[in-house]
Amino acid sequence: MDRGRLKYLFKEVLGVDVDAIARQVTASLAVERAKQVPEHSREWTRYMEEKGGLVLLPKNVTDVGKRPRP
Repeated sequence: MDRGRLKYLFKEVLGVDVDAIARQVTASLAVERAKQVPEHSREWTRYMEEKGGLVLLPKNVTDVGKRPRP
């Protein structure tokens, strides 16, 4: 079955709006991750202080998001 047909059947038979549930789950995950940011920031600050404020990262980490060279 295709996705549209399944959504229709869920809505008609069970009365469940699949799109609304997906939006709620996505929003809940975003809120949960946002709550974790301050904790990760504190941990990173402590780690940097323990290492003397200088951390050398490998090239595969520093190149994340960069365009590949031709």
